[in-house]
Amino acid sequence: MDNNLEQQIFKARRRSLRILLVLSIIGSGSYFLSHLMTGLTLPFLKTMYESGSMTFPSEMTVFVEQLFETPRSFFLCSALLYGLSLAGVILMWNLRKSGFHLYTLAQLLILLVTLLFLGRERVPLGDIMFTLLFITYYYVALRNLGVFSKGSEVQTSTDENEEDSSEENES
Repeated sequence: MDNNLEQQIFKARRRSLRILLVLSIIGSGSYFLSHLMTGLTLPFLKTMYESGSMTFPSEMTVFVEQLFETPRSFFLCSALLYGLSLAGVILMWNLRKSGFHLYTLAQLLILLVTLLFLGRERVPLGDIMFTLLFITYYYVALRNLGVFSKGSEVQTSTDENEEDSSEENES
């Protein structure tokens, strides 16, 4: 009975972790794609804008000009870091503590790269708060699942196999 209760608690904690991981997959994945595409197409778009082939409404002119003034390397570097963040989220999905460390490093470097390339005024306070909130939640959730305990990699993969087999037996 006690072992069954522990498994139910483990499954509930893992389910809540996965909900937040899905949000991180969506966020990191979309930022990875948008920064990669912006970094790859920025020179072409800038040339088209300067030649007059591409126009924008007057309300967007300031935003578009700021975008074209941003170094291309910022977008490519950010895309790389968001890709690392996404890889960290995938590792955390599989309950690997290395995923937490990779995710944390990538997220903090994203803030640092934004600060270095764009200046302090372009690092939104909301980004800092969400980064710290997600890192804290992931640390607490993974610690509660026993990921940071000694020998956790083997234990979690065993639990995952048991969970998969118990779901198949219920079907």
